[in-house]
Amino acid sequence: MKISKKLIITNVLLVLFFVFWTINITQKTTLITNFDNFFIDQIYHHNNFSLNIFRPITNLGDTLPTILIAAAFFVLLIIKKYYYAAIFLVLNKVVVALLNSLIKNIIERPRPSHYHYVYAGGFSFPSGHSASSFALYISLLIIAWFIFKNIKFKLLISILTISIVILVGYSRIFLGVHYPSDVLGGYTLAAIILTFNSLLFGAKNFSILQLKGIKN
Repeated sequence: MKISKKLIITNVLLVLFFVFWTINITQKTTLITNFDNFFIDQIYHHNNFSLNIFRPITNLGDTLPTILIAAAFFVLLIIKKYYYAAIFLVLNKVVVALLNSLIKNIIERPRPSHYHYVYAGGFSFPSGHSASSFALYISLLIIAWFIFKNIKFKLLISILTISIVILVGYSRIFLGVHYPSDVLGGYTLAAIILTFNSLLFGAKNFSILQLKGIKN
């Protein structure tokens, strides 16, 4: 099966799951309640040491840091003439941020009632930090796999970016500002956009992210 077909199937499945998950969120089903309670029981335990670790980690998904990181890599990619990759990165980041904000204001899910160890305003679902970190760091991972040749360097970038995404999502639950179902929703939303844009950019040639300059 070609990569494009696999991505189409993956994208459709992600959309279906996100719709299913969102409906369950709005209906406050037992599935969501049990899912959230299970992971909150496992994660929502604190001491000063762990709080000092996860407060900075959660900032890696904040609006300003992710914008600055995306902007820095955008400029770097433009300088290196990886125009498609630069557009791919920014498009993923912007679309995910806009859709996440829109869905938050449609669903209007309140944040968890337990204590918040960092400030968080607005509604809860989907998690903006989780979606934003996924959109940024997984986009950089995809770009790196197309640009770089050294497999060890690719694996190092993979471990780093995936770890950041997981830790940011974990931190949102740990710090009490999101339900686990919010984090999963944020990841899923970002994954939908990334797979769709990968299909869009790969319509002619999936290695397009590797090309220097804009070529027909």
